[in-house]
Amino acid sequence: MAKVTTQSIPSEDRIIYKRALQISTSHKDIKYVRTRYPWRLPQMQAGGADVKPAQQIQRDRFKYVKNKYALLSAAERARWVAANPEYHSYLYGYNFFMLEGLMGGGTVEYPQMIKSIQVVKESVPTTGTKSFAIDTVDPAKCVVMIQGNSYISDKIQRGASSVAYNSSVDIALSPSVNPAISEVKLQGSTGTMDISEGTGGGLWGAPRVTALIAAKLTVALTMTSWSGTCYFSWEIIEHKAQTVYPVLVSVAANAVVIDWALVPSVAGYVSITVVEYL
Repeated sequence: MAKVTTQSIPSEDRIIYKRALQISTSHKDIKYVRTRYPWRLPQMQAGGADVKPAQQIQRDRFKYVKNKYALLSAAERARWVAANPEYHSYLYGYNFFMLEGLMGGGTVEYPQMIKSIQVVKESVPTTGTKSFAIDTVDPAKCVVMIQGNSYISDKIQRGASSVAYNSSVDIALSPSVNPAISEVKLQGSTGTMDISEGTGGGLWGAPRVTALIAAKLTVALTMTSWSGTCYFSWEIIEHKAQTVYPVLVSVAANAVVIDWALVPSVAGYVSITVVEYL
């Protein structure tokens, strides 16, 4: 404030004076002149003709964050106070809260600031349900990001069998397979050949798949003029190969539990990032 001893304002400057300064006031019989801030002018106040759109946006942000702070409990305000930097560049948790909201570190709708970030990497077994130990957090104010994966490999079953002429054989499968995604390979043949002086003929046959269901493979052998037994090997490839990703199960104060979306073939390393907000 400026102390006033004498004051004479030309009439042509009166309006400019009033816009910049308040009329002098007295305190203990001494007159003072105080700055009149722009937002105290009627045209700069809420709804005033000179309020710019950008100004109104900033004012709305301030009011929104102020009203949000007023709703905080004592425990929530204490979190903001505790988050003040060690060098105490902010005096109060309120300042921290307001600056975050006004500076745009969080969205306008949810002003918030990161309190801590933890990264933990562990091997997750095929059985899943892995608990990651973390430093104490408030689960209601945390976001967990998960990186890593395992895989499921193709399931292969192999064996050998035989089938007689004009008959079939059933082969039990364990474990069961999904016929819709399974491929069968057979190797083997049988027959006879009659060669004399470089000429002659023969009769050959090979086994074939006649049916495949979840727990059984059926192989048949059909020949027209020769009977015998065909020995063969078989292979079933159940095409299940895919990448398997971890999923979040729960977040507690000192632990994050994850599981596999599907049971993988092998264990996999998974990293979690726990972000706690104020």
